[in-house]
Amino acid sequence: MEYADSVSYSCYFYGGKLMKGLKITTLVLAAAMMAMPIAGCNNSKKPVSSGINIISSQSQNGLSGENAGMIDPNAATNNFVFKYNGVNVVVNTRMEDIEGKFDSKTYKKTSQVSCIGAAGTDWVYTFNGGSFVIVATPAGKDYSIYQIILADDSVSTAEGVCVGNTVDQVKAAYGEPVKDKSDERVYIYEKGTSTLMITFEEDENTQKVTVASIMYQGAIA
Repeated sequence: MEYADSVSYSCYFYGGKLMKGLKITTLVLAAAMMAMPIAGCNNSKKPVSSGINIISSQSQNGLSGENAGMIDPNAATNNFVFKYNGVNVVVNTRMEDIEGKFDSKTYKKTSQVSCIGAAGTDWVYTFNGGSFVIVATPAGKDYSIYQIILADDSVSTAEGVCVGNTVDQVKAAYGEPVKDKSDERVYIYEKGTSTLMITFEEDENTQKVTVASIMYQGAIA
């Protein structure tokens, strides 16, 4: 079993800028985030970001079919959980088990080159025009949920954290982040075979620091 280090490896970056310590691989997530005037989560289904573009790019990790997604039989109980419309979405579980539970009108499904260098292609599910994204990668005959990216305040984590929240709100929900993998801009939390990455941005006018994006990431086989 191999764990993809969320600090040194990710399929995505946010806000049009590379976060410290991250490498862009086969996919790029460009999320043009709007300034958040409030710290609370918005229950509206309308995304407040200006949209997300999924851009295919050349793999930079030199992998070609060497890796595979992982199906963790204990992930549903041991990993972080993201819940959307009553459906639990958990990294390192089968995407096939939950895909049929979503209204197909709420998401766009596209295929991309595998972001972890697995044989075959990833499936990318973009919900509500870019409010959040699920990336499922090949795991043998199945598809494993590898990443879940929350890009605006219309969705939140199971613990109630969303884009626009403050550092104090994040710490109230999750405690102190993993020290050797975090800094003032990126908080890393680990649970089971899942990693939760919360990135922050500072408003140029008010100097207020708030959550810019949230990503769940799984392990690879």
